[in-house]
Amino acid sequence: ALRPGNRTHDVWMGTIAQQIEIAPGVRYEAWTFGGSVPGPVLHVREGDRVRFTMKNRSAEKVSVAEPSRGSAPFLAQVAEANPKAPLPAAVPMHHSIDIHAATVAPDDKWRMVMPGESIRFEWVANYPGVYTYHCGVPPVLQHVAMGQYGMVVVSPRDGYPTDRDVKREYVVVQSEFYLRAGEKDEDLHVLDFAAASNKQPSHVVFNGHQTALTDRPLLARAGERVRLYVHNIGPNDQSSTHLIGAIFDRVFYEGNPQNDWRGMQTVSLGASNGAVLEFIAPEEGDYV
Repeated sequence: ALRPGNRTHDVWMGTIAQQIEIAPGVRYEAWTFGGSVPGPVLHVREGDRVRFTMKNRSAEKVSVAEPSRGSAPFLAQVAEANPKAPLPAAVPMHHSIDIHAATVAPDDKWRMVMPGESIRFEWVANYPGVYTYHCGVPPVLQHVAMGQYGMVVVSPRDGYPTDRDVKREYVVVQSEFYLRAGEKDEDLHVLDFAAASNKQPSHVVFNGHQTALTDRPLLARAGERVRLYVHNIGPNDQSSTHLIGAIFDRVFYEGNPQNDWRGMQTVSLGASNGAVLEFIAPEEGDYV
């Protein structure tokens, strides 16, 4: 929840390597923002200012500690149930960040940051929407496929017209992995860049793990209005988002309230497209 009025948010994020699981028995050394794939969800309001600091800690073995009380809800949820079972790793690599919600000159804000270096800049959330952030170091396909992405939700200044009726809100991120068994350790997979270049994913997952939304399904009561903040990271494929047994009766494409669609059976999202999808759970059951 966001307090009323324009606010300034101080956001600190480290780029670190973590060995994580993305499917049962499939682990790899991910390049991450903040230790998770996807990275932390940033929620601000249209008109808010963000003072952003990022440090490249890829050369360090960083253990991601359980968050303190009162910390970000995202971190608390990751600590409560994280199927990725992260382990610290050190993979020295230059990184950057490209925040799609920010309207700034990319020359210096998205510049390359070497291991041990930091970058700090400010941006204002001028447009409401559901955005991605990702590493922008060439080849971008490699850095995104390795796990360097996350979501920014910019809530409209005056809210969405359905705010009073929404009972549940969830974030769902779709993304692809391009992995093959390693030559030295078959249990530790590595990036298959040729497969990524040819758009042949080994896994397509939601919220970073093949079982994330089946082992812990999103919950609602019959008759409740549910809002999904959905983003298709890609980095290659389109998402045709459809909910079996329900209709998206309100869709705010790209998360902008002026893009107000009604009665959508399927919402097409290209790589780096997002949307706010709303539906009413009609009765008790499983909706896939």
